[in-house]
Amino acid sequence: MALLASVLLAGCATQGVRPGDDDTAVYRAVVEAVSASDCAAARQALQSMQAQHPNSARLPDARIETAYVCLSAGELAEAEELIIAFLEQSPGHPSEEYARYLHALVAYARWRELPPETPSVRVAAQARQAFGRIRVLVGQYPETAYASDLRTMLMDLREGLARVELESIATDLQAGRHQAVISRANYVLNHYATTESAPFALAALINAHRARGEEAAARTHLYRLESDWPDHPVLQTLQ
Repeated sequence: MALLASVLLAGCATQGVRPGDDDTAVYRAVVEAVSASDCAAARQALQSMQAQHPNSARLPDARIETAYVCLSAGELAEAEELIIAFLEQSPGHPSEEYARYLHALVAYARWRELPPETPSVRVAAQARQAFGRIRVLVGQYPETAYASDLRTMLMDLREGLARVELESIATDLQAGRHQAVISRANYVLNHYATTESAPFALAALINAHRARGEEAAARTHLYRLESDWPDHPVLQTLQ
């Protein structure tokens, strides 16, 4: 969020007073609330600005700045509402890339805040929403300035989706649904091979093949596990 703060404050500092504008005071109220990290005050000031100066050229800036401070405060619904309004009402705005980034951050933050008891279907759906918003951003801005942050988010999301698959694998293995285990485990190994869940999926694959009497396939996967993760604790469960 430090990067976001620096971008935002730099943007605020360069606004200045435009000739002919009569919205200076109300826009200043938005900026002051944002600088104070006060989502409620920023929203109130923004509402006044929208009511008094609906055609202000600075209204898009006020919206996205307020969205940022609300996101920082954990007010995700308010932030998302403002970001969507910005994107719909200000297409082609110079801050559109930044807005797309905030849009992805909202979905990512919502995923991170899901409680542990959340059903895996909902966890996966929220993660995929964040993935989708990141894809939109990167699709429109391949050289995005937020690439480093996005890589971190994507790694985290991939780990989360792999864990969801691993939970289903464990359930299927316990229930004796060995073909389902083989299919899901191969999916994890094909799509999430670099995640922490991969060696556990491989171990489940070995167990499923052993349960089906497919010793040759089990030995092949065991050799891969021993080669790729020679010191992994899951190997001790396969002796």
